[in-house]
Amino acid sequence: MTDRGVVEAGLLDCVSGVLKKASIDFVVFDKIEPNPTMPSVHEGADLYKSEKCDSIIALGGGSPMDAAKAIGVKATHEGDIIQYTRRGGKPVQDITPPLIAIPTTSGTGSEVTRFSVLTNPEEKIKMVIATPVITADVAIVDPALTRSMPPSITAFTGMDALTHAVESYISNKATTLTETLAIKAIELIGTNLRQAVANGENMEARSNMILASMMAGMAFANSSVGTVHAVAHALGGYFNIAHGVANALMLPYVMRYNLIACPEKFEDIAMALGENVNRLTEMEAALKSVESVEKLSGDIGVPKNLKQLGADPNRIEDLVSESEKQGAYNLSPRKPTRDATTQMFRDAFNA
Repeated sequence: MTDRGVVEAGLLDCVSGVLKKASIDFVVFDKIEPNPTMPSVHEGADLYKSEKCDSIIALGGGSPMDAAKAIGVKATHEGDIIQYTRRGGKPVQDITPPLIAIPTTSGTGSEVTRFSVLTNPEEKIKMVIATPVITADVAIVDPALTRSMPPSITAFTGMDALTHAVESYISNKATTLTETLAIKAIELIGTNLRQAVANGENMEARSNMILASMMAGMAFANSSVGTVHAVAHALGGYFNIAHGVANALMLPYVMRYNLIACPEKFEDIAMALGENVNRLTEMEAALKSVESVEKLSGDIGVPKNLKQLGADPNRIEDLVSESEKQGAYNLSPRKPTRDATTQMFRDAFNA
């Protein structure tokens, strides 16, 4: 299960060559799109069953890995895949096929999580399958496979990983273990993302970024994410904005809103990002974390305004309503009011 970009980058050959050498039969489904849709999941599951497959390899970024998880569910369960999302409410049985996840980006951490995020194109909303059953059985994490990522994808996926780490660290469900993973991931991203964007052949930076992505994935798989993901999912559903870009753009706005809930944690984030917080008050140090994220975003070319991404400011009310329906909304340390979320979107449109 992969996408055309992975195929065109020659990365499919890395896997298919190994399978051929081992005389293992396989079939390729490369129609997975960014923000994978439910129709493509159904098509992939139909191919799985018609070819009598017995396992799945997911090769690519978050979209192929999330789609592969859902395809495994659809291939072994009756009915529409929407039934097995959080909104559908139907439980996933432990009968899904074995799954090997091979990430080619350093962003989603989907190779180590129990989530699959899908887009319902008819309703223009994102839906989540969340169950340990769909977690990959094996994850092969090789920084060499990220070498072909262009600078823009490196930037956006890297900011996606940073969002996972930040939201995991401040989550209401955070534990000592998830905090340890998350803060180290933040440190690695802060010291390596710029270098990975500037020079894709810098394998030390590439290695540290894919490690950070995996650690952030392990962290949020256990402590979950929060408001950034709620608003980003709304943007992705309505305007088909890539998830990493939506996260990257909205992260500073949500961080600034959450500051007063746990300033000590934001001070930790500032220090992990290399900020000097000596002689600052706790709140001053906390604010440095937001400023540091904004500087990082600017240095690597993250868009500053939602209009640049094709979003329509006339849909803010719809975006707010959809954000409130996302399961992660309640896990931020400060639950936003409807007015607060509205203001976040307004600020992002007017930046």
